[in-house]
Amino acid sequence: MNGRMQIASVMADDVKPDPASALAPAPIGAKNVAPDDALINLKIRRTRTKIGVLTAAGVVFLSIFFLIKLNPDRKFAGNDDSPTPVTIADLAAGNVETEKLVSVQAEPLMAHAVRAQTAKNSVGLRVVPVKGGANRLWIVLPGDGWSAATEGAYVGRVRKLSDLPFAGVLADFLAAHPRPLFAKAAAVRAGFGTSKVATVAGDEISVRDNDRIGFDVIDPNAAVVVGTYNERLPTLAAWTKALTDAGITISGAGRDDRERAFFDVAMPGAVAIVATKLEAAGLWAARVDPVTHHHDTTWRALKASGPTGFTVGGITVPDAQLDLVGMYVVRDVPAGAYAVIVGEKPQDYWYVLPVAILVALIGLLFAWALVRAIKRDFLTPNPAA
Repeated sequence: MNGRMQIASVMADDVKPDPASALAPAPIGAKNVAPDDALINLKIRRTRTKIGVLTAAGVVFLSIFFLIKLNPDRKFAGNDDSPTPVTIADLAAGNVETEKLVSVQAEPLMAHAVRAQTAKNSVGLRVVPVKGGANRLWIVLPGDGWSAATEGAYVGRVRKLSDLPFAGVLADFLAAHPRPLFAKAAAVRAGFGTSKVATVAGDEISVRDNDRIGFDVIDPNAAVVVGTYNERLPTLAAWTKALTDAGITISGAGRDDRERAFFDVAMPGAVAIVATKLEAAGLWAARVDPVTHHHDTTWRALKASGPTGFTVGGITVPDAQLDLVGMYVVRDVPAGAYAVIVGEKPQDYWYVLPVAILVALIGLLFAWALVRAIKRDFLTPNPAA
């Protein structure tokens, strides 16, 4: 046994370990290890980011959407600083292109102004129809009542009223709030057959049977004498005696407040006769006011009036006694109505063109990505299939 052990020891001593193998031991379980010069240098490439079809299509859609939204402002920004003179008739007829800077001589019907609030706690805008525009032309003014008044022509941007953000609110408000429009008695009578009446503003309106009609009539046989208290006539009794001495017959007892006395007078031609008597008596501290009676009815009832006058509640008022007749009608905004937005200037939209170019470039980039994604996912055969 000693001889065998000695031989084994000598054989072990004769084997010299490889320095390289000592420094870089072979992996556990590896049978054959390639030398250094046989190793292959591997480069790990990063996986390319793939843009899916839905992502690319979504960005392309948004780009087109924003380009469409920016297009009106872009067109308006391309206008000259000098406005183009136009007429109400041209604007109402649609003969003027939208997004133009124009100037128009117009008379807004401020009594029919509608306030459109653009933000919370803001004064908003005033949207006003134009006289003679048949509700087809509106002027959009600043909502601040203290803003400078417009002198001469109104200068602003032409847009379709339906394209404005408050168009729906405006239509709802007009439908819920009939506005008074006025016409001469002859025009009202001429509209009995067709229910279409020409107003004093030059527009033609359609009146429905249930629309409310109202008018005031001056009573030719009544008047009110108003006397101001002074050192000469300081009391109601003093004024009563002064009027009686002047030959003015008072109906009933007088009434007063702290500064004036009021007396009713009933006689034919009361206003003219009483004024003459007051002047003759030297009662310069008195004036004569006419007495006005208000009448309300509907268009259906008014159309039944005879040729001698307008009949309301059993009372017939001759046409000659009427100055204006008020009609509370709902006026819809016609399709294709236009608005002139006062105060907007082309130079205020200088930024729109650069933004539009940037959005267009993004859209083109993702359109190219969309084409590649469709080709990769749907047109290229799958090797694993």
